[in-house]
Amino acid sequence: MLKSKRTKILGISIIVCSLLAVGFGGILLHRNGSTQADARPLPPAQTRNFTLYVRSTWLRMPNGQKIFAFGYTDDPHGPAKIPGPTIIVNEGDTVNITLYNNQDPTKTKYNTTGDGHTIHLHGLDMPSAMDGDPMTAPGGHPVMQGQTFLYHFVAKYPGTYYYHCHESAAEHIQMGMYGALVIRPRGHSNQAYPGTPTFNKDYTFVLSDMDSASHLQDYNNLYKGGTDVNWTNYHANYFLINGKAWPDTMMDPNDNINATVGQTILVRLINTGYEVHSIHSHGFHFTVIGSDGRKLSSPYDKDTIDVAPGERYELLFHLNQVGRYMFHDHIEQNTTNNGDYPGGMITMINVNNPDGSNPVPMKQMMPTN
Repeated sequence: MLKSKRTKILGISIIVCSLLAVGFGGILLHRNGSTQADARPLPPAQTRNFTLYVRSTWLRMPNGQKIFAFGYTDDPHGPAKIPGPTIIVNEGDTVNITLYNNQDPTKTKYNTTGDGHTIHLHGLDMPSAMDGDPMTAPGGHPVMQGQTFLYHFVAKYPGTYYYHCHESAAEHIQMGMYGALVIRPRGHSNQAYPGTPTFNKDYTFVLSDMDSASHLQDYNNLYKGGTDVNWTNYHANYFLINGKAWPDTMMDPNDNINATVGQTILVRLINTGYEVHSIHSHGFHFTVIGSDGRKLSSPYDKDTIDVAPGERYELLFHLNQVGRYMFHDHIEQNTTNNGDYPGGMITMINVNNPDGSNPVPMKQMMPTN
């Protein structure tokens, strides 16, 4: 049973629970962005050691609104990263992740013990002791203030996964306790899975949604002794890709697709939010080659794919025409910032000429107000 006295679940099924595949291995990306594919053989399996800390932060939306959040970081002196650091390891690696809870943002004078936190490896087939569920983990307790816990596993299956906190999950995931995990196939670093087409570049897009009113109420409850948040009254008003809403998705090249005409791009989608997101590509169809950490036996072409909470997909794009194209949630309310359009879950596919030029000026793609 969830231990937080501040979170009221009221019998709701929280569909945001178990895909997280833990580990910060081989490569840490800038947040959750792209890495240039490398066709060279990978080195032998290794032991990868990572450390995550629990911290708070304030997210600034494009309209200037600040939203309180808490999550994971790999920087012991820095704020939370929303989403947490992307973890990339290779198939066969032994992965060790130490969770340090030495500055629990939920431990205040109004919540004197704090909630504690865990790491659940969503999508990995884990023994119960490593599962990150307080009901089945050793002693049935989360990692409390001042404690540490070591999670370890062997990266058996290539694919796209994620990690999240499973203590007071309705609250903690919404507040930002999630991050991406990618397991690359050994010897096939420019393929999502052995036997699938090769790609030139690889992007990971973590999808999420936020209810700013509930975040404010949670902050007031923690730090001012306010009332509990009833998470069944959830009403998202911000919709994020890698922790950013449009037009901020254009500020970091890892949050929008940048390619040269003729290249093939792999896009990994991870829905860590509470709502379905219907992701649509302008200009191109894409091929769905994998789902939930497994290669599809029969890939299929789409231009729109519904990504439910906790689901992951791998998409391949063959970008054969120059230009700039929207890549966005086709549930139109999810392309707003607190009700104002354009905003939310929008980014761009930028397909450039070989010399790097593009006939569509970027200013034409940006809001005018």
